[in-house]
Amino acid sequence: MKPAAHNFKMGEAWKDRFLGEFQCGQCGALYEVAITRLSAPVYDEVICEVCGRVMNEWRGTVGRAYTLKSRVP
Repeated sequence: MKPAAHNFKMGEAWKDRFLGEFQCGQCGALYEVAITRLSAPVYDEVICEVCGRVMNEWRGTVGRAYTLKSRVP
């Protein structure tokens, strides 16, 4: 089973804001990205739902929520 893109829920977050689009560098899948301010620092990564590669990693109180829009550009 492949891990899905991470989405932070309101229990952890206090603000969500649309950031833009992100394209997987490996397979070209297109994602919508939102940033989320978290109440506690985290280290996380997002895995492409199409090819399974790590697309991004981050650490801190600003999280990212990726929503798959298109599998092929």
